[in-house]
Amino acid sequence: MKDRLKTLIIRAGALGDTLMLMPAICGLRKDTGIIIIGRRPGIDYLRPYVDQCVDIETSGLHRLFMEDADNLSGLSLPSPDLVAAFLNDPDGRLTCRLKACFPESSINIFPVFPPEKDKRHIALYMAKAIQETGIPIDADYVFKESFKFPLMPPKTSVPGERGLVVIHPGSGSRVKNYPPAFWLQLIREIKRMQLDNAGRMLLLMGPAEEDVLPVMRDTLKGMDIAVSVLPEKEELISILARASVYIGHDSGVTHLAAMLGTHVIALFNESPINRWRPLGPNVRIIAKSDFKAFPDNSPL
Repeated sequence: MKDRLKTLIIRAGALGDTLMLMPAICGLRKDTGIIIIGRRPGIDYLRPYVDQCVDIETSGLHRLFMEDADNLSGLSLPSPDLVAAFLNDPDGRLTCRLKACFPESSINIFPVFPPEKDKRHIALYMAKAIQETGIPIDADYVFKESFKFPLMPPKTSVPGERGLVVIHPGSGSRVKNYPPAFWLQLIREIKRMQLDNAGRMLLLMGPAEEDVLPVMRDTLKGMDIAVSVLPEKEELISILARASVYIGHDSGVTHLAAMLGTHVIALFNESPINRWRPLGPNVRIIAKSDFKAFPDNSPL
């Protein structure tokens, strides 16, 4: 039997950036061995779907980006047939260094993001780039399928909790975020609607929201709202899978919820929806322009 082609994909981004590889992974993994080099926590969520994940920091490959990175000997690295790297390399130095690290591999480097005029979804852009290397993958097909079925369904059955609303009022970028006043108003309205339906609410808070956590806790005191701060991977997946509905910004957690198949309401502020629409069968997008009923001085 012929050995499977071994493909190494380098994507050193945040959680949401890394998860955008999932359509390509789903299209490749049947016939291709897949190795991912990236950053935590993103690679932790990809581990069940690929052959190997390598942390770019602990593997020493972060030295690729250092000024004195000419000597990369001594690194313990996989031996792929092909490398597809999403890296900005205007002067070609990274290409030379990757060739030194993987001398027997075909090296293919693509920009981290497509140019502004390219309106394609980031996941489609990456799948198409990988397809350009000659790897047998139907990028258009796997991208379309990612809106029909969950890309990352929970491995074990997680019973849903009727009426559980999970809210994540943050992201890794402030320009993506609606202000705390908006979220406080939304939470109050949802709690008012839940009064007669025995619903429950859980507030997810990550490192980017630690500065507003005390304010929100004080303001919402007495409203019977659970708060989960920095949950670990398995706990986060369990919370998202149990939710009747999840509400959040364009964030890594929102993309994860969508890929799990959770009913997601994604609130977009400044992010381009055509590039970052969450992938999943149960996603509703609400853009800032949809809040036309709010006055000019609203918290939006």
